[in-house]
Amino acid sequence: MPAKVDELAIHGGSPVRTTPLPAAYLGTSVYGAEELDLVSEVVRNRLPFREYGDGEPHMVTDLEDLGRQYFRMPFALATATGSGSFYCAMVGLGLGPGDEVIVPAFSWWTLFQAPLLVGVLPVFADIDRSLTLDPDDFERKITSNTKAVIVVHYQGAAGRLDRILEIATKRNIAVVEDCAQSCGATYQGEKLGSFGKVSCFSFQQNKIVSSGDGGMLLARDATVFERAVRFHDLGMMRPSLAKQLEGVPQVESFAGCQFRMNELTGAVALAQLRKLDGSIIGKTQRYFKTLKTYVAKNCQTLKLRETDEGDAGIAFYMDLETPQRAAWFSRALEAEGIRVGPSSGCCNLLDSDLVRNRVQAHPGLPPFGKGFAGEHVRYDSASCPCTNEIVASMVCVALVPRMTEADLADVSAAITKVWKIGLTNCLL
Repeated sequence: MPAKVDELAIHGGSPVRTTPLPAAYLGTSVYGAEELDLVSEVVRNRLPFREYGDGEPHMVTDLEDLGRQYFRMPFALATATGSGSFYCAMVGLGLGPGDEVIVPAFSWWTLFQAPLLVGVLPVFADIDRSLTLDPDDFERKITSNTKAVIVVHYQGAAGRLDRILEIATKRNIAVVEDCAQSCGATYQGEKLGSFGKVSCFSFQQNKIVSSGDGGMLLARDATVFERAVRFHDLGMMRPSLAKQLEGVPQVESFAGCQFRMNELTGAVALAQLRKLDGSIIGKTQRYFKTLKTYVAKNCQTLKLRETDEGDAGIAFYMDLETPQRAAWFSRALEAEGIRVGPSSGCCNLLDSDLVRNRVQAHPGLPPFGKGFAGEHVRYDSASCPCTNEIVASMVCVALVPRMTEADLADVSAAITKVWKIGLTNCLL
């Protein structure tokens, strides 16, 4: 029997789409002559190291200069990895044993490991239906030992910055912005990454700006910047970074790690940052607005994740209100040929083996030792009871630069079909 056009594909109807959507990669999907030209320059000149060689390397320094200009921050430090920028941020802020850092439970493993590896206690807080840190739970989790909070701008959208900044300022808590998935997005007209004391970016394969690996730290305080620089390069302050400081460096050398970015990585990241507003999020933001307008008109009761107008537009999140409704909606949408899920993700760290094993295997080590300042902290799902339910209630379609108008039309049609038939047949 032929498939029925007016039925959902999950029930035997014809799917809206029979060919896969473009792969859910962002920055790498627009690789071209710009990246190749800069990488070729590095190879031709035989200058892969950022500080010296048989000539004058400049790619990483140019990337940092463009970062400072683009985000309107006084200091920028390119790093070998996005995670490396967080390690440098912890040291840059002068954090250590006895201190606590609040992080959203729905985040990435780096946000647990970076504090942990400098002896700082990570304290988890719930998210709200923006999929970002719940300001109320952040405030509840503050103690006299809280020195910083990490705000994850998840999948292109800002966290609740107004309220979080208000609380943090009142309690003298440093705000660290996690912009790994939101490079180029804005909040109330200002670039994300320009609100906190420190902000961290990732240029990994799945990210908006991608050089395979790599990252960047932005700081507004010279001392924080200098500490981060020294930690990222074995305690050294090399000439290209010293130029960002006014006058003589003030922080004495100390033992550090090695998170330097090389010129090949810097060349690709520089080319990507130059095209960010045009061929990367210039496209995804346009697609996002078009899809949002279409759904608002045709699926009037379908709730969307609330975001600021500056959303990078890389993830179209629909709030189905319950995990059961979301699970059905996801299956039905996938049956229509639409890939479901973000371009890069987070998870509830409280459910991860990484956190559980760390606590169980080393109960006597900081920051978990008995009598330690953070003994009150619990690492179980009950400490953040809303996170799993909220995440499971959301359905996402990734929007990527390689999409065409025809691809977007299929996404729009599939969402509308599933929503309307689902409502009509009491499936939602």
